[in-house]
Amino acid sequence: MEKRLLNRRIKFKETATVAGSNWIKTPLGSDDASPLDQLPHSNAMQPSTPKTNIAEPTTRRIYNVFPEEKLNLTWVKPIPAGPGLHNLGNTCFLNSTLQCLTYTPPLALYLLSRSHSAKCRQTSYCTFCELERHVTRSLSGVRGNAVITPKTIVGRLKSVAKHLKVGRQEDSHEFLRYFIDSLQNNSLIGHDKLTHAQKETTVVHQIFGGYLQSRIVCTVCKTPSDTIDSCLDISLEVKHANTIDKAFQQFTKTEMLRGDNKYRCDKCKTLVDASKRLQILEAPQVLVIHLKRFEFGSSMYGGGKISKMVTFPEKLDLHPYMFKTKDEKLYHLYGVLVHSGHSCNSGHYYSYIKAPNGTWYIKNDSEVRQVSLSKVLEQNAYMLFYVAAPPTTIINAKSPEYSLKAKL
Repeated sequence: MEKRLLNRRIKFKETATVAGSNWIKTPLGSDDASPLDQLPHSNAMQPSTPKTNIAEPTTRRIYNVFPEEKLNLTWVKPIPAGPGLHNLGNTCFLNSTLQCLTYTPPLALYLLSRSHSAKCRQTSYCTFCELERHVTRSLSGVRGNAVITPKTIVGRLKSVAKHLKVGRQEDSHEFLRYFIDSLQNNSLIGHDKLTHAQKETTVVHQIFGGYLQSRIVCTVCKTPSDTIDSCLDISLEVKHANTIDKAFQQFTKTEMLRGDNKYRCDKCKTLVDASKRLQILEAPQVLVIHLKRFEFGSSMYGGGKISKMVTFPEKLDLHPYMFKTKDEKLYHLYGVLVHSGHSCNSGHYYSYIKAPNGTWYIKNDSEVRQVSLSKVLEQNAYMLFYVAAPPTTIINAKSPEYSLKAKL
């Protein structure tokens, strides 16, 4: 499996380069196409050439497929955690991921409204409809000794990704990416002839989607050149970081392009030294952070694992890592996915989730047990799930408890 992880590149859209004016998206049927829609998109295997003179970022994108304003970031009813899930043979990677998705507030509330199934145009198996049934059952408010058997989702692994195999241990992050990609594909059925920008306004992208900006600045003429990519999660290197704060600092640090790695400036018409920095241009409503713990190729058994503790906060302010954003972008932790073991080919996955009643639970296959927040924050996380704080919370956001550095 490690070879697949190394060789493939999951892309939900091709790289877009933006030059000049406002890049906000316009609704379907508008006579004025967005500048982002008008730009050519590069081949996924061939990097695009960045353009220059980028405008400042605008407000969040206008919807085409699903209106972001319909998303609800907070639970309506304070129900406790639902049932655990039967392990059907090395399906802990799937169970732990499903539990984190089930307790993703905007996704769960959308599914509970049955908005997707009411207008679904899929004539065969639909991942979105099946997840809707699963979440509805999980959040019915009745638990007792019940345990759900996710046999339909497990039996349809090939519908998520053809290389996934029932009975074989898979990587939970890889499964999550393919699963969300499947939800995205189901969301687009019935929406014909959409541009890349329009496809990024489905309910999937409105919940998980954000944008990263890579800015290169020529040291001679000082002209900036930006490349913008959509993202559905953020993967952070942790080999040289012991906190999420330090991992984000490394993620957004400035890199100098010199020597054999010089940059060809369109304005100077020659190779020059340049600075390059990656930042978050537009933050998602749900922030999924993947910690890159697995090292591939270091042994014949599939590589090793970075098992050290990387501390993370309950409340996260993302604005220090965003492009020219002065206001706080606050998030609350609601899910932690853990891998126990020494490599991606072995071990066990389980998760911790925050239920709608505000209580934390461990979800370890069929086991469901209440735990403290301090217990959650002690975990050696593999993936972290944060939901954006509602606007009313942001008003009083100057408290030190919202500071990532203060928390760590």
